[in-house]
Amino acid sequence: DEDRIRAMMQRHLANQVPLYRSQMSPERSIYDLARVAFAANGVMLKEHFRCIAPIIEFSKREFYGDELRPLRLPVRSRRLDPPLVDVLIEGASRTGDLNAAEIEFIVSEIGRIAADSRTRGRSIGVVSLLGEEQAVRIWELAADRLGPAVLQEHALVCGDAKALQGRERDIVFLSMVVAPNDLGGPLARDTFAQRFNVAASRARERMVLVRS
Repeated sequence: DEDRIRAMMQRHLANQVPLYRSQMSPERSIYDLARVAFAANGVMLKEHFRCIAPIIEFSKREFYGDELRPLRLPVRSRRLDPPLVDVLIEGASRTGDLNAAEIEFIVSEIGRIAADSRTRGRSIGVVSLLGEEQAVRIWELAADRLGPAVLQEHALVCGDAKALQGRERDIVFLSMVVAPNDLGGPLARDTFAQRFNVAASRARERMVLVRS
């Protein structure tokens, strides 16, 4: 609850430097704090080894001024073509923080990956770009339909962008959740930019954008 967070910050961080205090909220990271505290001494990341070039291109362009050098070369036997997949779910709608059509599609795709000998054992991640509830529901439905053994074989992890910070998977699904019946405004704050940067740079071999 945002009001409770503000009250706790006021109580526990009263003696902090005001400029730093705003960077210590749960939606910020230690990276955000360091960027403010050491603003004059920042060293921009120049080399990237996690994702293949097409996957990291979005982050490279939007967050690194095109100066990031993708250095990971996919092993031919492990490569998944195409590395970027854009899926538009027709007729979907959002209820609260859930998009049932996107959930159904992603769980079905996880099942298809698990049944395909060419993708057997590939690790899978699911990132909800709008809160955790969507990711939790995907995990529950996948566990119910596919069983824990399949989830373990594919090291399935589901969560928001924070849940995958510092982690990576061979295949990552990004669930946007938002739909045509959405009345909310754009997610335009700096915190959302950081969330999208993290989410779009977790996949090693394939990133699947699922949108409505």
